[in-house]
Amino acid sequence: MSVVDEKTVTQSAASSEENIIAVTGTQSGVRRIEAIQSVWGTKSKIALWISVALASYMYILDNGTNWAWGSYATIQFGHFQQFAAIQCATAILLAIGKPLFAKLTDAAGRAEAIAVALFFYVLGYIVNATTPTMAGLGAGSCIWVLGFSGLQIALQIVIADVTTLRWRPIVSSLSTGGWYFINFYANGKITTALTAPGGLGWRWGYGIYAICYIPALSPIIIVLLWAQRQAKAQGILRGEPAKVDKAPLGERFRGFVADVDAVGLFLLAVTLALVFLPIVLAGGSYATTTWHNPAIPAMMVVGGVVTLPTFVYWETKRATHPVVPWRLLRNRTILAGCAINFFDFVSFYLTYAELYGFVSATTRWDLGNLVYYSNAQSLSLTFFGLGWAILAGSFKTGYKKSLIAALAIRILGVGLMFYARSHTNTAALVMTQIIQGLGGGIAAVASQIGAQGAVPHQDVALATAALLLSAEVGGVVGTAAAGAIWVNRLPIEISKHLPALNSTEIGSYVGAPTLVRLLEGDQYDSMVAAYGATMRMMLIPGIVVAIIPFAAAFFVKDFRLLEIQNAVEVKTLDGRRAENAGESIEPEILQEKV
Repeated sequence: MSVVDEKTVTQSAASSEENIIAVTGTQSGVRRIEAIQSVWGTKSKIALWISVALASYMYILDNGTNWAWGSYATIQFGHFQQFAAIQCATAILLAIGKPLFAKLTDAAGRAEAIAVALFFYVLGYIVNATTPTMAGLGAGSCIWVLGFSGLQIALQIVIADVTTLRWRPIVSSLSTGGWYFINFYANGKITTALTAPGGLGWRWGYGIYAICYIPALSPIIIVLLWAQRQAKAQGILRGEPAKVDKAPLGERFRGFVADVDAVGLFLLAVTLALVFLPIVLAGGSYATTTWHNPAIPAMMVVGGVVTLPTFVYWETKRATHPVVPWRLLRNRTILAGCAINFFDFVSFYLTYAELYGFVSATTRWDLGNLVYYSNAQSLSLTFFGLGWAILAGSFKTGYKKSLIAALAIRILGVGLMFYARSHTNTAALVMTQIIQGLGGGIAAVASQIGAQGAVPHQDVALATAALLLSAEVGGVVGTAAAGAIWVNRLPIEISKHLPALNSTEIGSYVGAPTLVRLLEGDQYDSMVAAYGATMRMMLIPGIVVAIIPFAAAFFVKDFRLLEIQNAVEVKTLDGRRAENAGESIEPEILQEKV
């Protein structure tokens, strides 16, 4: 692509910026975070990054251990099968929380959104720690997951606010995955200490985390609010309505509802729940109902025929600040990024959701090695994603070629699983996970930086939410599809390879893969072949779906990772013109209609 001179780029950027402001305006949360960039000193920047690191560590540690508290709680209550229903509900809420908190960060502010997330965290875990019933555990988990979803996206938005395109991939990778290397070891120790016989118990797991979240998240809230107050005191924070605080309460409430598009968020939540909750409830390996239940198709019809068109009408005709602005839907980089995330997660979970059961049955690994193997791809994702971010930031490269190459590597990794599933040696199985992690780690970082750089600052939160929402929904679909294949196909394959087994025996091997280890000789080989044939049935759609993200990557618009907030406005972090940054920006990005 051609490189234009600085003057041409600056003129193009100015024209683009005027159009953006005229069309979208800038909401309060974005104005505030731009204003406080001017008040950061060395000490306050250090405080901010320590705060980000502390908050990131806490939510990543929580993510790696809270499943254990839930598992042990449901076993103690005598309703372990209901744990799947709780996971179904939290999976949907995890997705819904992304656009909810993205709007909240724009309308209210970054610090305010994190404070709301902290409230949900603490309340949810207090309910879980004190509940005497399964219903209370489910309610607490649903409250907690909103806080988790909110903090996850709020941290990514704050990082996008305070870092340029050059350094954003590195900081983002460190915040989301860097701690994983430490927690990989710590998670097991913490879980064992609390849940082992004689340990404190699962209630203390929830209780300790409820307490720890307050000092973990308070610093970032305090630092952001302090900087916001300093910017206002110095007269840097401009554009705040002068009479907002004096307006009647009802008027302020209506204004807030319009800013966050509460109606649009409600319709989106209902649509996602009605369409995807039935898929999880009826399609997963721990399904709590069947497709024969008339409520399942009825929910999907109502979601697809009634609430989805209503949501589209509201967003296009009535919403003042829509959850899904039309300008984002016309941005091919955002659309391609959403397609990449959705289909990549569908493919990933088709190959991964039942992988633990597969290797439990087909290898002789002990429990420790099984756990290490199940985390191998996550470690690879983290390592190679961070490695690419450092290289790309150091050389100020573009991201598109890396994204295309990474998704091609992902396809190669899935393809090698066809070999590994029939040659279950350690090297073959481990290499498939490392190769997939290599491609997936780079693709995850590159697709997010591409989406954040291809929109003006006002839309960074919504663009980030769109990508994360697409990934969450893709994960729900992929997990449900893998589970449906597993529970329906594995019994058929076992009966085909071991016709002497009755239905009860077949069911036991489907439900407890580790029982396969007790078999010997031809019986063991036949059972391994049955598991391998079932895995093949999941790999076929997995590799086909993996081609779609690879194709979508060719449609993103490329730009170099420079010292600017985004590649549309060509501004510094405080919202001012980046006069010397433009000579390496591709003109297509600047001229793209938003």
